[in-house]
Amino acid sequence: MNNSAPVYRQILDDAPRPVAVLAKTCPVGDQIPLHIHRRGQLLHAVSGIMRVETQDAAWILPPARALWLPPQLPHSVTMRSHVEMRTVYIAASQCEALPGLPVLVEISGLLRELILALLEEPPDYAEMSRGGTVARLILTELARLRDRRLHVPMPRDARALRVARALLDNCSLDHDLDRFAEQAGASRRTLARLFRAETGLGFAEWRARLRAIDGLARLSEGASVAETANAVGYASPSAFSAMIHRTLGSPPRRLTPPHS
Repeated sequence: MNNSAPVYRQILDDAPRPVAVLAKTCPVGDQIPLHIHRRGQLLHAVSGIMRVETQDAAWILPPARALWLPPQLPHSVTMRSHVEMRTVYIAASQCEALPGLPVLVEISGLLRELILALLEEPPDYAEMSRGGTVARLILTELARLRDRRLHVPMPRDARALRVARALLDNCSLDHDLDRFAEQAGASRRTLARLFRAETGLGFAEWRARLRAIDGLARLSEGASVAETANAVGYASPSAFSAMIHRTLGSPPRRLTPPHS
């Protein structure tokens, strides 16, 4: 557990300029528990994979993607691997033109370089200095965010949530619904009804969506199709690719940003 998280939140929420950035290294398994920021937050990593959860959804972020979180939205973060995090914090007064809901985006090379450039500037950079110019360019780029609907809807009932989180930790688990229901303390019928009612997906659809999104994150970080298929519970690359196409509407090559 990362006990320094409240300190970072206070420092960045109280930053002297509307746009602030943070560079941070997190080991695999590190967790930032449920928390909120007064500022909007663009959560990004130059290497490693993160999982971000809100009450309604979960996202798996490879280096090629970032997650926009509006101000005052409770969320938690889990490091799926060693992560070199780069995060942008935007004052609430500058967020009116930005999405009011979480948005998963492909991070452009320009935005990545702008974030790194602002890290070179002091926190109290002058508005008309290089730092101020870079900050304004970051806001301009953020206004062009395009949503990629690659989230996993989360149930709220404690029994279904227990199952969902077990699969978020290891989506290759191949238990049938009866075994999950027994572990969750619910009947098979109840668990199936909860997933359908609270996520809009049947249990098998929900698990396939999670595996597809988890697999895309692994591919984006440079894993091979064969390695990824095995990691998310598929016996062959062709079966894995077909599942992604069926679940998300496009083959993996069209959904995976270039690995850099």
